[in-house]
This record gives sequence, structure tokens and C-alpha cells, in this order.
Amino acid sequence: MHFSIPDVQQFRDDNGITYTGYNIHIDGVFHCTARYKQLLSLHEQLQAQNTYLKLPQFPPKKLFLTNSQIEERRILLEKYLQLVGQNPILAYSDILTTFLFSAQQETHCVQVHEVDIEISLMNGYRIPLSVSSTDSSGAVLDIACNYINLPKDYVKYFSLYLFNWSCAKDGQPSLKKLEEYESPYISQKYVRPDDKIVLRKSYWDPCYDIDVMSDRVSLDLLYLQTIEDIDLGWICVNAQTRDILNGHEARKEKKNYIEVARGSRYYGRVPAGEAVTDAHHLSGSATAEASGSCRVRVSLASKELTLTSVAQPLREQRYKVTRMRCWRITTLHAVEKSQTNGHGSLLDEPNKHFELSFEYLISKDNLEWITLRTEHAIFISVCLQSIVDELMRQKSGSGPASPRSKRGGLTYLRRDGSSQLITSSSSSDTLSSINGDSITSGSSREIFSVQKLTEKFASVAFKSGKDCVENNAFEAIGDEEL
Repeated sequence: MHFSIPDVQQFRDDNGITYTGYNIHIDGVFHCTARYKQLLSLHEQLQAQNTYLKLPQFPPKKLFLTNSQIEERRILLEKYLQLVGQNPILAYSDILTTFLFSAQQETHCVQVHEVDIEISLMNGYRIPLSVSSTDSSGAVLDIACNYINLPKDYVKYFSLYLFNWSCAKDGQPSLKKLEEYESPYISQKYVRPDDKIVLRKSYWDPCYDIDVMSDRVSLDLLYLQTIEDIDLGWICVNAQTRDILNGHEARKEKKNYIEVARGSRYYGRVPAGEAVTDAHHLSGSATAEASGSCRVRVSLASKELTLTSVAQPLREQRYKVTRMRCWRITTLHAVEKSQTNGHGSLLDEPNKHFELSFEYLISKDNLEWITLRTEHAIFISVCLQSIVDELMRQKSGSGPASPRSKRGGLTYLRRDGSSQLITSSSSSDTLSSINGDSITSGSSREIFSVQKLTEKFASVAFKSGKDCVENNAFEAIGDEEL
């Protein structure tokens, strides 16, 4: 995961004392605001749990900071969190997960109560659920899958995402996976209210489709997603293929429909917006501008990143993820202070510009840096990391999904200085509660039928600057990859 602290906020406590809050973004999206002492408490607990690890250096304590010292502390805290996020032991620890979950809840002042939310399928059909306002993404996913009668063995193939249909139609990044350290209710209502919570497959490699198609409900979910991805233009099909697909759809031949789509261009790809890159990265491209660069559309699919020329769409270059040794992100320009007090997405700030560079194995013993200048660098990096993580799980013989992070064992320090011990047995993972609240499991809902729906309605860890994240799948390259 990628942490950033683009700006700060000033608060005043009950005693009239002013203090600084640091706005923490994760993967380019605002997550929470925390004080220095809260992050120090997190650091101390991470160190106590991982005595055999040398944690990154934490910024020293200082009293009565000037504005320049606050800015220096912001930079140091950002660097600290980025180093924590790049260490898989720390990044997936129960302490960090619990801290981030609790901090999000405190930031938005959300108490525990029953709420009604909607989970959308990719055809727009909405599933109404009653959940706790502080249910984690994993808990809400389980409730949603139980509602539609998806067997537990198939839940691992799916995840909840925040999805923006308008961005999806424009070829812009439109997906944000809801992680275990956040509440879908809070993330959707307070951070990205224009997005919908959707249920999509959570893997990149199409080989998992075979497993998914062996169950009726999971087959239906994959079928609906495939139809929508074609309608959005994410999967490219010619007129002849579309006629074949329309025939399978009319006859409700779902497996046949998916099999034809799986053989289509860009099956499973996710658009990642536009970028500017050096012209020679597109083989023989004649689209170079006077500056020696050209504009491309970026997309990612199983094991590949594809650059397609905007001026000449038939020209493209594909880069295998297994041949990327490492990648890095560099900030090109300073950020103007957010007008949303830190509660918006970094990706929405027009003055935020990045470069994403990856070191690519062009041929044996020949590595070359490929650079993309794009505001969507964070999104691309998150996708790359997700692909690499899946490759590593495959290498170890694991399934498509990462193990869920547990929460518990954290003494959470609130901004006001009070603290609460959160354990694995804490109900609903909360900082405060309302007596008598309960969660509807969904088991009493009516049986879900995708057939009715289809009749009614015809989805990183990296370092900035000169530092890089190593691609652990790179070492597995064989001669056949060259």
C-alpha cells in the first residue's frame, strides 16, 4: 500500500489548545487524519510486536513547532509510513490494520449503528443490505455473498470495490478495492459518495474462471461482469464476435458466452487512463511529438501492461509484468493545498503530476527504464502490485485471494489523549457503540436469482523518488520469457 500525507489540518481541543492533524492518504485516496502522538503510539506498538525487526526511524518529539517544522514533520511522517507500507510484515499486521480502521472511524465521527447500504452487481442490479456502520470490507462481503447464496468456497474469488460508471465509460481509472482496514459504509459515504459499491471478481489470471464457472451463482456473477465489460469497451470484440455473443446471450448460454469472450482482445483488462511516454516505447510509432514523446492509453490485464497510441490506436506495446524488475513513482510538481481539507482524492487534484518508471528486461542482460508521465501513476502501481502478489501466491501454491488481515491487540490512542484497548474479541471493531445494535446476516432474505435479473436487465507498495519496489516475481523468469 502507498501512503502519502499531502497536507495537514489545524484543530482546537476542548481546552482551546491548537494541534496539528496529518491527512493520511492510502493508494491516492484520503483515509484518515491522525495526530503525531497517535502515530507515535502506533510505532511503539509495531516495534513491541516485531522485536526482531528494525522499524523505520520515527520523527523525534519536539515542542512548539513552527510552520516550517510542521512541514518538516509532515515529510518525515510520510516517509515513515511509506517505509512501513513497503514491509509486508508490517503492512499486513493486525496492529496497522486495526489502527487504520479505528482512525477512519474517529476521523468521520461514525458511531456504531445499523445502516442500509446497497451492493451493486455489474449490470446495475442493487442488493439491499443491513449492516453495521463499522463493519469491515470482509464482513460486508460475507453478508453480501450470503445474501445471494454464493458458497463460501467461492467468496475468495470476489471482492467489493468502489466503482464509478462515468469514469469507466471514459477509460479512466474507476475501480478502488475496499480493503480490510476500511468500512465500506464510511469510504463510500464520506470519501467517494459518487461511487457505487460493486461486487466483482478479484483476480487477474483468467485461469481462475474455470473454477468460478463450476458454481451456478459465481458463474452468473462472472457472466454479468463480462457482459458489462464488453458494453464499457474494456473487452474489444469485432462485429462477428459480437453476433456470436448476442446469440449465446439470447439462449442464456452463459459458459459459452464467457468462453468466447475469454478469447477476445483485452479480456480481463482494466483501463488506467492516459499517459505521456517516449515515442520509441511504441514500436515504430509515427506519433511522436516534437518533444519526442507521445500520448498513450494505459491498461492492465493478466501479467501485462499495455500502451496504446491515442493518435494511432492500432499501434501498441505490451510489457510483461514478469519482466519488470522494479518500478518507482516520482512526484514532478509540488501539490497545492487541497481545497477539500484533505478529504478528496489525490487523483482528483489537477496540479498533481507523477512519473511511473519501471525497469524492463528488453532482452537477456539488457534492462531499460520505461517512463510514464501520468496523474494515474498510483493507480497503475497498485494494479502492478496486485498482479505481482497474485503471481507470488500462484508460485507458492496458494489461491487467488490474499489472507484477510485480522484486527485486534491494539491500544488505540484517540486524538483527545484517551485510549481504548481493541482486541480480536471486540464486537464490531469499534471505538464507541450503541447498545442493542445488531447486524442482519442476510440469511433470511429471499433466494437470489440472476436469471430473473438478466431477464429484467438485458472491476502497492512502492517508494517515491529514486527508491524502487522490487518485483519478487522477476526472479522466476525463465529463458522462455525472453
